[in-house]
Amino acid sequence: MKSCLIDTIFLSDKRKNLLLLLLGGPQTSDDIKDKLNVNWGAMIPQIKKLEEWELIVNKDRVYSLTEMGRAIANNSKQLLDILCVYENNQTYWATHNLSGIPPHLLDRIGELGHCILTESDLAHVFDTNSDVVEAMQDATFCVTLSNFFQPQYNKMYNQMIKNGAELILVYSQSVFDRIVSEYVYDGTAELDDVKFLDWMNTKFYVIPDGLGITEISVTDEIALLGLFDSDNRFDSRYILCRGARARKWGMELYNHFIKDGKRIETNIKD
Repeated sequence: MKSCLIDTIFLSDKRKNLLLLLLGGPQTSDDIKDKLNVNWGAMIPQIKKLEEWELIVNKDRVYSLTEMGRAIANNSKQLLDILCVYENNQTYWATHNLSGIPPHLLDRIGELGHCILTESDLAHVFDTNSDVVEAMQDATFCVTLSNFFQPQYNKMYNQMIKNGAELILVYSQSVFDRIVSEYVYDGTAELDDVKFLDWMNTKFYVIPDGLGITEISVTDEIALLGLFDSDNRFDSRYILCRGARARKWGMELYNHFIKDGKRIETNIKD
């Protein structure tokens, strides 16, 4: 008896993995065996079930997706990606406020891929997060949009500036006001790592207070996301993601917020 379609796709890793593989283009039987590391004899019944639903076609032992097969495989991949992101850090996602992420990006949150949760131990909770510094300090490009200010990270930003990185910092109005009053190096005071040592050559933007996330940072290597908890309290933990899709998602979230930003004029020449 013909099983229902959702069972056909998701109750067999062999069938599911074949559909995802064929998203990359037609594959020969040898390609399928090698890339999925399967026994061909065990694969044949699974292929027949997909052929019964007309999701794949076979021409001279070259297998490809039908048009409907491609649509179903694409959407299956999106669902599997979201499930993977949620499953790997379920407690964090379930206990934090996601309302700051616009719906069209939340629907695509699976693009973050494999992420890790960065967390400082209790003895260093008010220090810079070593995972964050390690991931960001050698960046040649960095945008950071933040609803809070932790001056310990200025040392990292100052080093990035010295290294010639393109750095854009975006803060909420209240945070920026504090930076201006306390953390801008004027060239006369004693040198201090927690001040912006090259204020005049750093791009700053200000956005209204009320940003729905704690931070989004994107470099040429990573995307870093921080969220308030479910009670809108600050949380020093971050979701750290790598890969082109994660960075693209992060830049879209950054651009969503920066549209209301105002450039702070120093003596910067674009």
